[in-house]
Amino acid sequence: MRSSILYILLAIGLLSVFLFSWLPQPRLELSNYLPIWVTRWADDDANMNIRTAIPFVFLGGLSAIWLVSTNRPWPMWLAVWLGLVAIVTLAEAGQLLLPLRHFDWGDIGWGSGGAAAGLVLVTALLLAGREIKSLF
Repeated sequence: MRSSILYILLAIGLLSVFLFSWLPQPRLELSNYLPIWVTRWADDDANMNIRTAIPFVFLGGLSAIWLVSTNRPWPMWLAVWLGLVAIVTLAEAGQLLLPLRHFDWGDIGWGSGGAAAGLVLVTALLLAGREIKSLF
């Protein structure tokens, strides 16, 4: 049951990345998919690249939960991170087909960093939780 929920959340996260990456216009406020406070933050020019990192922090975190819970070896962690990098790259490449969007290496960097941050942060929290449980 837990793994089904995890897979559903991962699928929703991946679909969201492609949905928002491939909107015809880069301004999220025009899409009516998100609350206005989120779109104001995301559409601020200072946040145009960093907003790419947010979904990848969550995708990296969900991936870390899967990796830890299934005791995957460390090379698999690198493969998962590279898979997330491939996803952000594919999402950016798709923007080449949209007249009002553009390919941006900065988005790939922020998405890759967000994925790595999610993997590391959630893994640290999960392992710390295991250590605390073992004390009691």
